[in-house]
Amino acid sequence: MRHTGKAARWLALSTRLATRLRTLQQQVVVVQLGGAAGTLAALGKEGLRVMEMLAHDLGLGVPDLPWHAERDRIGEVAAGLGVVAGAMGKIATDIALLAQTEVGEVSTGAAGAGGSGRSSAMPHKRNPVEATTALACSRMAIGTVPVILGAGVQEHERATGGWQAEWQAVPELFRFTSGAVQWVLRALSSLQVDAERMQANLNLTHGLIMAEALTTALVPHLGRSEAFRAVQRVSDRAAQTRTNLRDVAAADAQIRAVLSPQALERVFDVSAYLGSTDTFIDRALADFRSMRPQAPAR
Repeated sequence: MRHTGKAARWLALSTRLATRLRTLQQQVVVVQLGGAAGTLAALGKEGLRVMEMLAHDLGLGVPDLPWHAERDRIGEVAAGLGVVAGAMGKIATDIALLAQTEVGEVSTGAAGAGGSGRSSAMPHKRNPVEATTALACSRMAIGTVPVILGAGVQEHERATGGWQAEWQAVPELFRFTSGAVQWVLRALSSLQVDAERMQANLNLTHGLIMAEALTTALVPHLGRSEAFRAVQRVSDRAAQTRTNLRDVAAADAQIRAVLSPQALERVFDVSAYLGSTDTFIDRALADFRSMRPQAPAR
């Protein structure tokens, strides 16, 4: 359940990004036809009609005015892709951290496949290659965004250098962002969760992760301030003696006076302390499923 909740946030993030990109596409993907000075003078009275016909043939929107030297639309695309790349980098970082030897809660890649994460120096080790590559693509994409935004400073109706810089930067931004998405997809498609290791990691603090739950259970009996002090006292004792917090709490006279053994057992049941996790997961899934497939571009 712990990583199900994390995966739900990854899904919600990705759903928001897909929705924003679709909205952005509708707003910025328009034709550009303006002639030498943005007036369509060479086409006489047929200029606007020609622009509309060109937009129709290309499957693009029709702008109010020619916009060759106003690069706000290009900048919005760059910023949007930069946000996508950053989000993919966040997911990739989560996966890489969870795959660390000290944590070991997930692994990626097919077991036994020589090119999918096996260390060349340590045969037992599987590196999170997919997440690592996704993170590299993410950083390259984000680093390209300032180039495109800087290219938005253009002279009058024709750029000197800015437009030309975009020719290199825009394809690279799409390439790196697409790479980040694809590598995250590969990582998630091959993700393997070690539930036993998760449980072992939850037990590393000897119950201290449930200090909040214990405080919450004591507040109705002792009040907020006194409950906090009581839990702080037994938590310090548990840490100093390396004893499970539940056992220390059960031996504490003040806590024992207001919480029965059965109540303490419920307090320290990690699986029961999930709050609204199920609701959040359902919301993330519902939002994802509500997205309608977008019609292909003409």
